[in-house]
Amino acid sequence: MRTDDEHVADRLRWLDDEPGGPPRIDLPGAMREARRRRRNRRVAVAGAAVLGVLAVAALPAALRGDGRAAPAPAASPSPSMPSPEPRPAGPWQGACTATLLPVPGDQRAAVTGGDPDGRWLVGRRAPRGPGLLDLGLLIWEGDQVREVRLPGSMQELTDVNRAGLAVGSSLASGNEWRAWAVRDGEVIGLPVVTSGGATAVNDAGRIVGYRNLVPGKPWIQRPVVWDSYRSRPVDLPLPGPRWEGTAIGIDEDGTILAAMSDGHPDKPTRAVVWRPGAAHPEVLPLPRLPGGKADRFLPLSLAGGWVTGTAERDTEVVPRNGIPSYPVRINLRTGQTDVLKGVLWSGTGNGQGWLAGWVSDDVPGVISDTRSVTLPVPDGWRGKRQGGVTSFSDDGRVIGGKLESDDQVRPVRWTCR
Repeated sequence: MRTDDEHVADRLRWLDDEPGGPPRIDLPGAMREARRRRRNRRVAVAGAAVLGVLAVAALPAALRGDGRAAPAPAASPSPSMPSPEPRPAGPWQGACTATLLPVPGDQRAAVTGGDPDGRWLVGRRAPRGPGLLDLGLLIWEGDQVREVRLPGSMQELTDVNRAGLAVGSSLASGNEWRAWAVRDGEVIGLPVVTSGGATAVNDAGRIVGYRNLVPGKPWIQRPVVWDSYRSRPVDLPLPGPRWEGTAIGIDEDGTILAAMSDGHPDKPTRAVVWRPGAAHPEVLPLPRLPGGKADRFLPLSLAGGWVTGTAERDTEVVPRNGIPSYPVRINLRTGQTDVLKGVLWSGTGNGQGWLAGWVSDDVPGVISDTRSVTLPVPDGWRGKRQGGVTSFSDDGRVIGGKLESDDQVRPVRWTCR
């Protein structure tokens, strides 16, 4: 899908005008679609090199739905029950306050993920070291920050659960991507996969991501799941023999979401779901948009039984800066699809089925059931209100991301009521 040089450049542009954060993985066809968007919106994190094929037999608890707790430092919900649908403690007013997060030393940094409550946020510092490829990583618990180091270069943490277990990837020796977990400051290499990455983790400690299949072609990937950070990864069954892509989310009931295509260069990315106990994956239908059926749907996140993402139609009248991207949510419990009001270029969703991201002209904002809200800047902020969102708590009250202005790139937490 793209060369290693393109991937390196993509990783470094976060200091310019590219949003940092998750789920940012190499998806078959995703970059082809993203190039149709203004400024080549970043939606991927690549991998490289090859790994032997893993057995599909004996699917892990995340798919079996047998309730076996993973040996990870988190409480395990009952996989036999559907994910709860969280609701805000009171009416969500959309009134938010922005706070710059602390960063040791150099203040340039960005949030790249967060847990469902907003207690934990993960991020990365500005590139430093030879070639500007060494990215220091940060974990915030409230206002306390800890710096961690992953081996290799182009490091990134993409998700963290309520227990503070974070997951991510880095480019290690031999030009291979490695998947990692971080627990209480300890860096743990995930078993077996030596060319691939971890993208998401739930409160049971189950981790999803991808492994690279073909040397020199990091865009050819297969979704995998680890039952815990101590477990061997297992390949997820594919919708068909040519399908490729990566898992980007795992819900608390064990449901897994992936962004995939069937391998043909003209085929769009689709949302694929593995439900607990199901023998086969489910390819979600393309949503209907105003004026007709979508030509593509790029899933962004899975939380509380909601798949959220952006949908597009090729026949739409193109606005001044790109193709209209409709914010879409799909209720996995009922199958209902909603097209929310507003335009969303990229971002993430929460357990309400709301989305937060780049709503227009690089301005961060939130799209809920009934309203679209532009997020503010902190007091004393200089320059434009420009930035992005990469973390959105289930109750909608804690949002993580970054703001940019001139030479500033600062991690931000928005608290809302």
